[in-house]
Amino acid sequence: MRDAIRFALNGAIRAVDDVPPHMTLLNWLRAEGLTAAKEGCAEGDCGACTVLLGTPLPDGAEGFDWRAVNACLVLVPQVDGRAVVTAEGLAKGGSAPHAAQTLMAETHATQCGYCTPGFVMALAALGRTPARDDESVMDSIAGNLCRCTGYRPILEAARALPLEAPAPEEAALAEKLREIAAAPLDYRAGSHRFLAPTTLDDALRLRQQFPEAWLWAGGTDQGLRVTKQFQVPPGILYLGRVPDLRGITEDKDGLTIAANTPYADALEALAALAPGLDGMIRRIGAAQVRNLGTLGGNIGTASPIGDTLPPLIALDAEITLVSAERGRRTVAARDFVTGYRKTVLDPDELIVAIRIPRPAPGTHIAAYKIAKRVDQDISTVAAAFALKVQDGRVDHARLAYGGVAATPVRAEKAEKALLGQPWTPETVAAVKRAVAEDISPMDDARGTAAYRTAVAANLLDRLWHETAEPGTPARLEAL
Repeated sequence: MRDAIRFALNGAIRAVDDVPPHMTLLNWLRAEGLTAAKEGCAEGDCGACTVLLGTPLPDGAEGFDWRAVNACLVLVPQVDGRAVVTAEGLAKGGSAPHAAQTLMAETHATQCGYCTPGFVMALAALGRTPARDDESVMDSIAGNLCRCTGYRPILEAARALPLEAPAPEEAALAEKLREIAAAPLDYRAGSHRFLAPTTLDDALRLRQQFPEAWLWAGGTDQGLRVTKQFQVPPGILYLGRVPDLRGITEDKDGLTIAANTPYADALEALAALAPGLDGMIRRIGAAQVRNLGTLGGNIGTASPIGDTLPPLIALDAEITLVSAERGRRTVAARDFVTGYRKTVLDPDELIVAIRIPRPAPGTHIAAYKIAKRVDQDISTVAAAFALKVQDGRVDHARLAYGGVAATPVRAEKAEKALLGQPWTPETVAAVKRAVAEDISPMDDARGTAAYRTAVAANLLDRLWHETAEPGTPARLEAL
């Protein structure tokens, strides 16, 4: 095992062995004098700290997988074996500014300049994307906040952005970093430790030896414990370097998503399996968050407002857990969370995969996220429904909600009220009353209990309109 963090910063290999394991990349960059990255929110909402993170492609491929990420959510040891590019490093060797920088200036897309480097880095990531349309352009900057110029000139800059070819030196740099990343990392600073195993067996062994260590996948939720609650982890077990915990396999019966697969990688497969999930998944954070955040991490943090568990419950998904001593076991998604931020996961276990069965033909899948903003907001109420109507009557029903109890819930009383009934407005009205018996919402800053109860029930009206009256506008954005 190595005990020093090594990564590439703006093209040059750096070694770091003198920072706390929980120091964010943003704080380290600014301490190094790379102050283009700004701290606006420290929680991945504003994009002012956006940088490019490059992961060497697997053996047999050259270069990097480049993604825009929030430096405020990434820990310094997390970039070990990877490449980081900041706004200062976009223009190589004193050459002309990067196209994103030039276009931001020429389209008058910047005023105060505080947010500009973050936008530039988001556009630099977009410039590596061959297939591009207005939807992908909007998505690329949805995680960047601008309060001065407005988005019209920024969109003009994005639309004019040329496709950027990999630099000639990237292949050699990626090869060096691939060699670095092949060795596991055991980084220590005082009594604190950051462990980055490279095999599942080693990860399970370390999980057993250090059950008090925080499990760290993408860090988009755990990172807030550091940046917002100022907690100091006794140790961190980072799972981002274990190949067996990343990837997607599909067969005729369904989809298996390894726990550490980022949302960005799972989006297309999930949308193909159940098209109704597409809109909700695209609203889990912005591109920077989806490039880091993982399905297993979202499940493991057991948030009652986590957006992924209601769809998984509605789809009868199963979660595979594994320990070094007892091997594997499978838990239904509906049974995984046992209380507020509590799960069935034992101290020596890891989440390794999520299995989603293929919906039966004719099943309508719908997933709704109700929040104060379209992008970059936490759900007030999340809902996911799987409904099959046969000969005018409900043959199958799964109703799941988030944000309406201490845990995500399956509305079983409402399901029973639906089964066998004609799919009519009268049936929906009766089921809406049953929903109130399945949930126990509370008042908080995002909404009152009464509001949540009304929303949870009214989403069934939306479901009816979208299934019984296809084409009828049932959402605000469709009007």
